[in-house]
Order: sequence, then C-alpha cells, then structure tokens
Amino acid sequence: MKSGSLTERVESNLSGRHVSGRCLCGAVEIEIDFPAFWAWHDHSAASRRAHGAAYATYIGSWRKHARVVKGQRSIARFEDAKTESTRSFCCRCGAPLLYERKRSPHMVNIPRALFTGRTGREPRYHAAIEELQDWTYTGKRLVPLKGYPGIVWERPKSRRRPRNLMALSSLACTCPDRFLFR
Repeated sequence: MKSGSLTERVESNLSGRHVSGRCLCGAVEIEIDFPAFWAWHDHSAASRRAHGAAYATYIGSWRKHARVVKGQRSIARFEDAKTESTRSFCCRCGAPLLYERKRSPHMVNIPRALFTGRTGREPRYHAAIEELQDWTYTGKRLVPLKGYPGIVWERPKSRRRPRNLMALSSLACTCPDRFLFR
C-alpha cells in the first residue's frame, strides 16, 4: 500500500457509521466504514508466523472505505515477494495492522482483533484450511482446570478398560477365535 493511501479518505459510507481499531500500544488507529466487506480465518503459514498464532482472523474492507486516523508514521511495512503481499505492523508494539495482496489491489485486510466492537461481518470462511495445524484448537468441549481460576482445558479421551479382566479371560478360553490376548 502506498504510504498515504489510507489517509484522508472522503466520507463515502452512506450510513455514516464507522468502526475503529487500534494496535496494542494505541500509537496507530484505523477506521473502516461499517459494515466490513467480509471476514475469515487465515490458516496459511505466512499469517500464522506474522501473528504468532494458530491462525489469523481478518476483516476485509474496500481500500477506499479504510483510513489510518492516527499514527501513520508509526507503521512499518514488510513486503513479501514470494506471496506478493505486504504486511504492516506498528513499529512501537509490533502489532499486525494491515495485510494487502497484489492480486486484490482494491482491498485491505485488517486483523479482527484490533476492533473491540462489531465490524458487521462474522468470520465464516477459512482460507488455506489445508494448512491447519494438528495442535490448533478446533472447538472441542473445554472444562475448568481445578485449582487454576480462568483456565480451561480439553480432557483427554478416556481409555476404557474392562472392569473385570477375569471375565474376559474366561470368554477367551471359550471363544479363542474371537478373542486373542497376547
């Protein structure tokens, strides 16, 4: 993205509603017209590494509907020639701010986590799902961890063992073809 391409946009939103997001330290503030164009979870290795997380959740906005309202000079950029994309970060706190792709020059993607309020879109799509890591939380039931307030965990699958091993061994003697204990 060009240095000033998100600044000084004409108010083009018909409803006049905007939503604001900011980086961790507050040096950079971004605003988009409400609602966002779309939202999705990106499981690609590049997004995983840029965010230091299992996946990144983005909202997409038309470039003309997005603005940097504070901290333009605090934005650092990384251009990835391999993916033909540009990622912008806050140079003070390192928070990811913008993700732009050469193949979509009219769109800008912003991490959903920068916004505290609604953006008008729920992330219902998954990009690069084939790169989903085996250690990623996928919505399994969580229970409180005893003795650690605020921590929840996934209980391991129970390994059911026969209650009466002697009863099974007697079955093995009468039906040796079916039960082979070695």
